[in-house]
Amino acid sequence: MPATATTSTCTDLDVGDEWLIGVQVIDDAGTPISATVSVLVTPPSGGTAAPTAIQTSTGYYLARHTIALAGRHVAVVTVSGTAVAAVPFTAHATAVVTAAGMPSVADVRAYIGDTSADDTELGGVLAAEAAAQRARCRVPAAYPADLREALLRRCARNLAARRVPVASFTAFEGGGTSTRVPARDPEINRLEAPHRRYDVG
Repeated sequence: MPATATTSTCTDLDVGDEWLIGVQVIDDAGTPISATVSVLVTPPSGGTAAPTAIQTSTGYYLARHTIALAGRHVAVVTVSGTAVAAVPFTAHATAVVTAAGMPSVADVRAYIGDTSADDTELGGVLAAEAAAQRARCRVPAAYPADLREALLRRCARNLAARRVPVASFTAFEGGGTSTRVPARDPEINRLEAPHRRYDVG
């Protein structure tokens, strides 16, 4: 009993959006058939939700789930009958500062300590560094402590780097020194290493 996705298996949404999770079920001859379809969603905070899969026409099922938290959500559609099939889905909600377990602007301020940056600046730094982390790492549904620490350090490094020239050079009696912002932070690399994305091919 093959089952295939009829909606995107990987999508970006905003908090409050409705996530559409659809599948088609066919028999071995390729004919759409009725089956028992269940959906299990895991939000960033952990736990699960089970939106109802409605049969919109023979063999076609659609579940609707409202995204309440920012972060990575995963869903698995299980189809049972004469055979069992499972179809995975993921969605990422972009308003990261409201996600359970994800750092907030207040968390960034507490981590950095004394700073002249206001909440607007810190919010921009947090959004940029969270996006950079998602591009580099596979972020699980339940945001782990090592990625949280790495994200806070990313924010601290971002603010520190703003106060350092990209490159400077001074010379005295023929000698010279130069200052550059390091391209990598070993501690961020260590914390994010277990979650790193690797390009294949």
